Amino acid sequence: MLNLPINDVLPKLKKDLLSHNRLVLQAPPGAGKTTALPLALLNEPWLEEKQIIMLEPRRLAVRSCAARMAELLGEKVGESVGYQIKMESVQSKKTKILIVTEGVLTRKIQADPSLEDTAMLIFDEFHERSLHADLALALSLESQALLREDLKLLVMSATLNTSAISSLLENAPVLQSEGRSYPVEDIYLDARTVQPKKNELPVFINTLLKKILKEDEGNILVFLPGVAEIKKLEQKINESIKETNTENIYVSSLYGTLSKHDQDRAIKAPEKGSRKIVLSTNIAQTSLTIEGIKVVIDSGLQNVSVFQSSSGMNALQSDFISEDSAVQRSGRAGRLSEGKCYRLWHKGKILLKHEKPEILSADLTQIVLELSLWGNEDIDELQWMDSPNEHALTHAKALLLQLGAIDKNAKITEHGEKMSSFGLHPRLAHMMIKAQTLGYAYEASLLCSLITEKDIYRGFFSCDMQARVSILHDMNRGQTISAAYVDVKQCRHVLKMAKRLEAQSRESVSLEMIGVLLAFAYPDRIGQSRGQKNGSYLLSNAKGAFLHKEDELFGSEYLVASDVDAGKENARIYRGSSLSKSQLQAYLKESIETTESLRWNRELLRVEARKIEALGSLVLHETQMSSGNQEESSLLLLGAISELGLDALNWDRASLEFRQRVSFVNTHMDIGLPDLSNETLLLGVKEWLLPYLDGKNSLKACQNLNLFSIVSALLSWEQIQHLDGLAPAKMKVASGSHIAIDYSDVNNPVLAVRLQEMFGTHETPRLLQGKIALTIHLLSPAHRPMQVTKDLKSFWKTTYTDVKKELRGKYKKHYWPDDPLNAQATSKTKKNM
Repeated sequence: MLNLPINDVLPKLKKDLLSHNRLVLQAPPGAGKTTALPLALLNEPWLEEKQIIMLEPRRLAVRSCAARMAELLGEKVGESVGYQIKMESVQSKKTKILIVTEGVLTRKIQADPSLEDTAMLIFDEFHERSLHADLALALSLESQALLREDLKLLVMSATLNTSAISSLLENAPVLQSEGRSYPVEDIYLDARTVQPKKNELPVFINTLLKKILKEDEGNILVFLPGVAEIKKLEQKINESIKETNTENIYVSSLYGTLSKHDQDRAIKAPEKGSRKIVLSTNIAQTSLTIEGIKVVIDSGLQNVSVFQSSSGMNALQSDFISEDSAVQRSGRAGRLSEGKCYRLWHKGKILLKHEKPEILSADLTQIVLELSLWGNEDIDELQWMDSPNEHALTHAKALLLQLGAIDKNAKITEHGEKMSSFGLHPRLAHMMIKAQTLGYAYEASLLCSLITEKDIYRGFFSCDMQARVSILHDMNRGQTISAAYVDVKQCRHVLKMAKRLEAQSRESVSLEMIGVLLAFAYPDRIGQSRGQKNGSYLLSNAKGAFLHKEDELFGSEYLVASDVDAGKENARIYRGSSLSKSQLQAYLKESIETTESLRWNRELLRVEARKIEALGSLVLHETQMSSGNQEESSLLLLGAISELGLDALNWDRASLEFRQRVSFVNTHMDIGLPDLSNETLLLGVKEWLLPYLDGKNSLKACQNLNLFSIVSALLSWEQIQHLDGLAPAKMKVASGSHIAIDYSDVNNPVLAVRLQEMFGTHETPRLLQGKIALTIHLLSPAHRPMQVTKDLKSFWKTTYTDVKKELRGKYKKHYWPDDPLNAQATSKTKKNM
């Protein structure tokens, strides 16, 4: 066995494993924990005839670790050391160490909760805190507690919050290996240099590489946030190599969707005399040993997919790495000798200590399905380092209910159990089952692989998934694909994955069903054109989305989006397929709800009853009905009146005068009359107006309401009698006429009366039991105002004589006595007196 730092702690680790079934190991990069430690446990007494299963977070690391361990044993992969990843398994009856990705372990535990053939589970690189690692550990802890007390759990990492994980494992012992690494000089940006933005990285790093290639020796590893930056930088480096005619330098890329051959090329040492520049995402941050790296350039950025439960979509964002990740990255340069790490940020920049766990920001749909299958409807029943996001849980349960995977009590259904057996995201598993029922499993297998694997198009070309399926089908039948935008190598890989889902292919492919199949998987992302000819769509989940105007799907009335990026306002559609309304009505009829709806027509000022067929937020068909629910109709009409204001009603003179009289009394006295002001009536409109809206559905129909009867009914008979006594609607004047009193000014009620009808009236009439004097508007026979007074006695004495002269000249037929106080009041001319 190699002389590795991990050997120093192996005796203590072996001893602890004899008395403890839970253990934590912290060992820095290069210690040998990933390869040497599992091999050192092959002869332990507790292993017997069982296996050690080790979890790695990435497929590339799984293959690499298995190959290295098999090499150390002088064997081929699949003998003592094997591996299993999604849709690929290399193992045999001899296999004692099985390296898997976390999702594979979850499947194993679900199939055999007691893990009878397993002696130990090793969780490597646990600091990455992937969603499936957290789930696998939670299930393993429960399995150990309830079924397999002897099952051994070892959690290890280079940078780990050991106190937190030890606490989760009920204070498990913590071992620490000092590791072996050479000094790495961390070189930060000069204070005068502005930190490069994400889009500036390719140019900035290419310039830096020219300097490093001259001044430093050894291979170079560059950490970049994503594939786009890798490809741009690779192009610039190759251009520089060509310009300088440098033949001993070559560039390799390293990211998850690369082929195994290309990944191996990036990991292996270059030929003697050559230098290699590896451009990588954070896939090279842990587990992998890239040979000969002496210089690291760390952009400090990583692309993170953040699930937004409000939209049910993922948004890709660039975040700064944690302090732990920065240590891991720089450590890549100190494996074999002293090295350098160029950190593209300033030394004073503050980083988070640990990475944010994926369980706090990921789509939890698959996790919730796994837990329902496990029998835990309540996620809190399991042990977690961090509790899952509540909003994401709510979204996951709603989607699984929509897909028929769980019932309303979150218990798994028979359909859900079948879905879980596929090892796919629940959306795709549901699609596969529906497709099998309809006879389109071949098409669905192609779609599943297209969705889960790297795109077969080079760069963005079109959203259309039908075109992609057509290309794969043609290649499957042996036809040559010559389009420059198609990655033929990737097509072969996708076909290989598809055949593992559905081995039987067909001579023909039903392209017209692609949209339907995608709709099974993404019922919440079915889009309906907004009709604005700008590529804007309303999705069935009520969110907005858009297509590029030059996309082949542009102009589709209906489509379904399988790949979207949740933007701030509208999601951009990257992949999807068109489908027709008739297909939606035929194949998704279980999701279509028919409701009778009432709505207020603002233009016609009426309530309209409509029958609506809708798929989520999408209205597929709408017809007007002659009538609808009367109670709902009345409430809608009432709401419209409240919004428009009470002036929208036909307040006749009698009803307005009645309200004014009540307001006058309430202003000056407190006798318990109700408040009939606009504000108060509007607040209580439901109580006093709703009973009279029965049978009415428009504002026009409300114009014949007897509002006087309605508002007067708000007063009791006794209150009305009291009102009439304090503030009568009319007053009998000296002539015998009953003249209406104007109460519109609550402080100055007005009696407008012809002057000759007040002859003989000595005192000004008063209201409210004599408290308030009326303002008298004395009118001419033609009802024109002649005088305004609140003191009739003074008017007769001082002003009447002058007014009389003017009236005698204009109205000769009328009676204008010299002594008005003793004259007969009249409403007639002299001739008719």
